[in-house]
Amino acid sequence: MAVRSRRRSRQIPRWLLVLFGLGAVMIVLVLMAPMLVMNWVRGYVQKDAFRGRMEQFLGTQMKGSVTLGPLRWTGDEVTTSMMEATTVSGWKAEVSGLRVGLDWQAFRNRQWRIVETGADSLELSFKAPETGLPQVTVPPPTEPLLTSETQSSSIPEWIKAYLPNTTEIDGVRFDALLLTYPGGWRLSESKLRVAAWQQGEQSVQATVEGGILETPVQLPVQLHAMKFNLSRASARLSREDLHLTSATLSWIGDSEITARGHVRPQEKTWELSTHLSGIPLREVLSEDWKLRLTGFVEGDLNITGGQGREPRVEGDVQLKNAVLTALPVLDKLASYTHVERFKRLVLDIATAHVTGSGESRQFEKIVIQSNGLLRIEGNIAVLSGKIDGHFMLGVTPETLRWIPGAQQHVFTGTNPTAPAGMIWTPLHITGTIDAPREDLTERLMGGAGKALLNAPAEVVGKAGETLLSPVVGEDLAKKPGEVMKSATETLTNPGDAVKKASDAAEKGIDLLKGLGGGLLGK
Repeated sequence: MAVRSRRRSRQIPRWLLVLFGLGAVMIVLVLMAPMLVMNWVRGYVQKDAFRGRMEQFLGTQMKGSVTLGPLRWTGDEVTTSMMEATTVSGWKAEVSGLRVGLDWQAFRNRQWRIVETGADSLELSFKAPETGLPQVTVPPPTEPLLTSETQSSSIPEWIKAYLPNTTEIDGVRFDALLLTYPGGWRLSESKLRVAAWQQGEQSVQATVEGGILETPVQLPVQLHAMKFNLSRASARLSREDLHLTSATLSWIGDSEITARGHVRPQEKTWELSTHLSGIPLREVLSEDWKLRLTGFVEGDLNITGGQGREPRVEGDVQLKNAVLTALPVLDKLASYTHVERFKRLVLDIATAHVTGSGESRQFEKIVIQSNGLLRIEGNIAVLSGKIDGHFMLGVTPETLRWIPGAQQHVFTGTNPTAPAGMIWTPLHITGTIDAPREDLTERLMGGAGKALLNAPAEVVGKAGETLLSPVVGEDLAKKPGEVMKSATETLTNPGDAVKKASDAAEKGIDLLKGLGGGLLGK
């Protein structure tokens, strides 16, 4: 009996075995819970209720509304033929051929991780919201796709504790991008890559490759607004604005434009800072000037604009490898001054500060220089084709030695800030772009008249013949004394002198007019 009693005491109580069994089951259930939850979620996401949840989640993140087409699952990838999204700030996106993959490994860490996301095309446009309409209140973008706090009655309570509480998108690719913005901006034939995004971030980085950029900026001589080929651009997008961090574009030939900017849709404004290089002058000049002035434009321009107003341009520009040729005034100057360089005038310096909007343009701090020959400094304004310019014109003294009175009576100004070795005179230009007028001709005529009155012998001999030939002919040019005498009598006593030597006097006056008009035009 004693042996049997000891055997009974060594047996494990049945209730303890049951307890151990329940514990083991609980451990297995705890270990398998994530897998059970994941399997449940796999089934849930394929239901139409999940599509509605996706629309709500994406609409919250974008502060707007989102509509998804029917979802089609193939393994861990879901596709939909269309997606439309609008924001309260005015943006609208239309996506076709959307593909989204889910990383279920991240699900174990309570994270929604969307991978291998792409789409066939994205059409992005902006339309400013109408004023006076009631504002739409959108909940803050803090709630992830599915959480333990989700109020959906279709999710069992015990599953909610295992659901992910963060969302991450591992980038998005769009094979075709079309972007339109009010005021004439349009980007087409581009590809877009959106960088990774995590829940809570207020902006996202985007990169655009290739494409054609159409702008509202139109040069005065161009029939159409400017259009560029886009090489690459990077930008940071948020719900409120767009920051263009860098962009590289080409226009014509080897020309290149780099740009950065800022678009504020809610304020309906935009600004763009650009650097230009290698822009051919022939593309910015009128037809009659294309053969006269060659070279390239470089510079830095800031362009600002907004809905319903003309873009405003401001910045500094300069000409490179610029040459003036085929100008009658240059040929006359070469003939009168015996300086052949006037026939092909190389501009070693040509710079200006430019501002303009619509038909109004101002060119300030203008500096045009041909080394060892001339220099022009000043400002000019253009308004609806009318011009008003004030300059200082400087030349080297030897260029004026064949023009009587110019140095003594006309080029008598000073320009202390300019390079040494030149003599100066003011120059006022008025009229229109097609028919400019200047005041230098009259002053040259007056200077020549004074020279004739004070010392007619200043223009005699071979020098006088050179000046007179284009005006009075070779025969009279060989007798400059008679012409100068008649011109002097006409200026001092036009009555009897004209009657006695009208022909010669007329030739003398023609000489004065020829000196001014021949040099600078009408």
